[in-house]
Amino acid sequence: MVIRKCDRCGEVIKNNYWTIDIFEKQDNTMRNTAIGASNNISENIKMMLNQKEEYCQKCIDEIKDTINTKKESEEK
Repeated sequence: MVIRKCDRCGEVIKNNYWTIDIFEKQDNTMRNTAIGASNNISENIKMMLNQKEEYCQKCIDEIKDTINTKKESEEK
């Protein structure tokens, strides 16, 4: 049995775990940037080698809250 620990908080994950996939999508000309292509290759290699970061439910909820919170306008 594999003991999984959250890569963010370090807690043991007792049930299901979560991963995050961040990929750059092609633009209207069907091209990716060099940075995006490099990221996509890195993400795919992590998946193939089963080395994706794993997160617990609590941390994934916090990450989602952060991503879904709109940035406030910078004061001018």
